[in-house]
Amino acid sequence: MGARDLEQVEIEIPQNFLGFVEGALLRVQIQYPSLRFSVSAGGVEVARLPDLDLDDVRKSVLHAVYREKIYVETLPLRQALITAVTAK
Repeated sequence: MGARDLEQVEIEIPQNFLGFVEGALLRVQIQYPSLRFSVSAGGVEVARLPDLDLDDVRKSVLHAVYREKIYVETLPLRQALITAVTAK
């Protein structure tokens, strides 16, 4: 596979979700190990094969970013709950 076989595509991420992109990309790379993802100013850049369905990749990226946001924002609550339950 040469450099010509790859196409660079950007998936736009809303501004308020950009802080969660890096954590989410690890999960997405597990689903698409043959693709190369990188963080860009406006979202995620993907080097992809031309025959790959971009809609599926976009759906996975957006879902992973949303899940990362939920994880990060609820972590303190879960830690406080565990501390409260396990404290004697």
